[in-house]
Amino acid sequence: MVVRDYSLYIKSLMRENNRKNDVDKPVSIWKELDRLRGYPEKTMVCIFRTTGCAWYKFTACSMCGYFNDTSPDIIDENLMHQIDTLYDSLGDTKVLKIFTSGSFLDSNEVHPAVRDYFIQRIKDKVEKLLVESRTEYIRPEILEPFKKAGIDLRIAIGLESADDYIMKYSVNKGSTMKKFIDAASVLNREKIELRTYLLFKPPFISEKMAMEDIMKSVKAVAPYSTDISINPMNIQKNTLVEKLWKKGLYRPPRLYSLAKLLIDLGDEYPVLSYPTGGNRERGVHNDKYDRELLDLIVQGSLDHDFKQLSQYYNSLDLAEYNYHIELEDRMFFQGDYDTLLKRLSSSSITY
Repeated sequence: MVVRDYSLYIKSLMRENNRKNDVDKPVSIWKELDRLRGYPEKTMVCIFRTTGCAWYKFTACSMCGYFNDTSPDIIDENLMHQIDTLYDSLGDTKVLKIFTSGSFLDSNEVHPAVRDYFIQRIKDKVEKLLVESRTEYIRPEILEPFKKAGIDLRIAIGLESADDYIMKYSVNKGSTMKKFIDAASVLNREKIELRTYLLFKPPFISEKMAMEDIMKSVKAVAPYSTDISINPMNIQKNTLVEKLWKKGLYRPPRLYSLAKLLIDLGDEYPVLSYPTGGNRERGVHNDKYDRELLDLIVQGSLDHDFKQLSQYYNSLDLAEYNYHIELEDRMFFQGDYDTLLKRLSSSSITY
């Protein structure tokens, strides 16, 4: 399932979270647009503070820094207070997305009594709900309370890649395509929708290889998925990916590459992308700032119409971009050469 030394090294980079956080308040609550009912609409997003992901407690994923928002002191009563805070913030919002630092369906992270409390609080207020979970917690008995309450539910699974080799040696997810298919089959039988997350450009593969992996993965997961979210890498604190990035050994993907994926896939598959940290150094970005390209990626995802994105993309001079993509693919390692040069130029080494 995992490479032991690799897993231990990833875990060693993750500092203990000793910050004193308010355990009765969610990490964050905000509103954004999403299309969970087939059209763009205001959606409430809430991140509950929990004790954390079960996988993180064993090892961790190479890119995930959500453990930074956890607290070991959380008990059921705290989570119920967080649910009350969310309820008071809902207003007339009818669509809700719930995140934790792990899996909302993990009964050790969110006790069944807490989930039942959550369901009772929101069932008459919310018309559409999305929650995240690892595959192992997607079981009929865990889904039953949502169904009994009549909640229109979509589960989000972070598959990351349909390639088990990438999952094991790059992401360290501790999951496989078979586990994803098994969980998706449960959701299909229970008539519950599925949003599949794919990670664009995990470490140790070139951007060209990452694009090929997304193309293959989208085609592999499409038969099981209501929609497919292509999530470009963003650099999160105290992770393996951050360590590589700081040394100039990793570069986040380019907006050009993300745009091309959406254009090439969007006519046939239900793909979308809402990049975290877009146009920033730690997120998906080109060498030159391009606000319009990012806006068209998001708007095309909301509308599921990438015609304007395609027109803009095809108007650009992509010669330099194409050169760098091909060059990187031929290199022994796929680093961020601008960062490497900066490190060398600031070094105290003299010749």
